[in-house]
Amino acid sequence: MVIVKARYLIPDPEKCIENGAVVINGAKIHRVGTFDEVKALSDDNTLVDLGNAVILPGFINIHTHLDLTNLHNRIAPTNNFTHWVFQLLGARIRWKEADYTASIDKGIRCSLEAGTTTVADIANTEYSFSVLKKSPLRKVVYKEVIDLNPGHAKDVVMKVQAELSVYESDGLFHRGLSPHAPYSVSKELYQAVSQLAFQTGLPLCTHIAETQDEIEFLTKGTGTFPSFLRQLRAIPPDWQPPGLTPIHYLKGTGILENRPILIHCNYITDEEISLIKSSVASVAFCPRSHRFFGHTNHPVQKLLDAGINVGLGTDSLASNDTLSILDEMKFLLLHHTIPPKDLLAMATINGAKALGMASEVGQIKEGFEADLCGIRLPDGNPGDVYDQLLDAGSTNIFTMVAGAVCYNASFP
Repeated sequence: MVIVKARYLIPDPEKCIENGAVVINGAKIHRVGTFDEVKALSDDNTLVDLGNAVILPGFINIHTHLDLTNLHNRIAPTNNFTHWVFQLLGARIRWKEADYTASIDKGIRCSLEAGTTTVADIANTEYSFSVLKKSPLRKVVYKEVIDLNPGHAKDVVMKVQAELSVYESDGLFHRGLSPHAPYSVSKELYQAVSQLAFQTGLPLCTHIAETQDEIEFLTKGTGTFPSFLRQLRAIPPDWQPPGLTPIHYLKGTGILENRPILIHCNYITDEEISLIKSSVASVAFCPRSHRFFGHTNHPVQKLLDAGINVGLGTDSLASNDTLSILDEMKFLLLHHTIPPKDLLAMATINGAKALGMASEVGQIKEGFEADLCGIRLPDGNPGDVYDQLLDAGSTNIFTMVAGAVCYNASFP
């Protein structure tokens, strides 16, 4: 058994233990308490003393694109989403397998170094599945599904099934489905993917209500998307707008009945918030990526007030500076009035709920998976542990996934 101790232990957002310690037996949490309470459990224990730090449940990043990691600082900030996509396509036009693999590998390292133990990653190539499956992270890898031609839906789903069948789930790896977005997925394909998810139990996520242009495209068929899609030869010549806002559009596809993760939800109405609430869907909020694109105020507080489960994502380094959920929490503290305990819940428990893992991870609890991180606290901050945790000077120094130490700043 292994004991990890620190000045503080926060097993869940509502509880803090001074001089706290966690006893790990194999991949599971065996005991939680003060160090004095657990130190005598076994003479064979290996002790990891993190010192002036706080032990937390490992952070859960519910929206990433790790294959874009090596595009950091190569894509200019813009409020024109289609221009951003063109930059992205241009930057990767000559990428080969080694480039994708290196980018994903770096994303995995960045995540672990930031204290993230679970990621929900979007895969639009086979490399994300093969590289992530071998990584020490806990992960849900969502197969991205794209096709706006209604006549292609059946064939696309058959191909997706064949591709997913190559990779079997295990304790750290789960497969999922991600119909990309309403401007890239036909209603018929959304319906077919929804049916496949219902039959197989595979989790779902989709980008939704990300831009005002998306809303204009769906409601009127105008804006930047039609010409963008024509340039990519990705829109059928007879395509007609459904005349619906994004969440209402999803409601007609069956997606909302599968408890999906709705990624972004930057521009939604109060009525759509009610639809999300009644569907028991979760929302992935990516605060700093939201800023990168110059979006207006996110309705995160309305979502939380409505009782909707909101977790945190970093999106990719093509629209962010780090893959750190702690950095997302610090950003939110500066720009919103969300209490620190709620921020921590969004980074841990809420993420576990969104991924269907609430009985395994998201808390430091006996019998749960031993997914932990240790945050070094800054010297000279007299505030409570939450103030210190969200201080600009705090940093992750320790990451454990399923009882295995994946990052320890003391032993690079």
